[in-house]
Amino acid sequence: FLVALDTGSNLFWVPCDCKSCAPNFDFSIYSPNTSSTSKNVPCTHDLCQNECSGGNICPYKVDYVSNNTSSSGVLVEDVMYLTTEDEVDDARIIFGCGQVQSGIFLYGGAPDGLFGLGMGNISVPSILSAAGLTTDSFSMCFGSDGVGRLILGDKGSSDQDETPF
Repeated sequence: FLVALDTGSNLFWVPCDCKSCAPNFDFSIYSPNTSSTSKNVPCTHDLCQNECSGGNICPYKVDYVSNNTSSSGVLVEDVMYLTTEDEVDDARIIFGCGQVQSGIFLYGGAPDGLFGLGMGNISVPSILSAAGLTTDSFSMCFGSDGVGRLILGDKGSSDQDETPF
């Protein structure tokens, strides 16, 4: 998925089962119905922060600073494959199945969603840390050509600059 990296928000979400999403840019559309490992997140889950009405699946809605920009849908749990130097591990994470986007998201602001890297319990770094899979940290390094890396559970190297929260 081609997602926007956002250290100012927590939720990772991707367009799925769209009712109002950005036009398809030939990127992937996630569907929990086609995933054999997907599960709906119930309203009783610790990470469900919204009130449920008319069902047992946890809804979400995130409003962003940009005028009238938001994403809403339901929370799902599925497997994210993490690659290390030696192996590929699978980790169960909770993320948003984004059914309705508005504002800049409708014009390609985040074609395949948004990867929230904030400090909230629902961010992927926090979920991985709570599961004991990584430390509660990450590092990002990008060159002038825009190519780079995101390393989850890494505090970076000693010659890197740090940006504290």
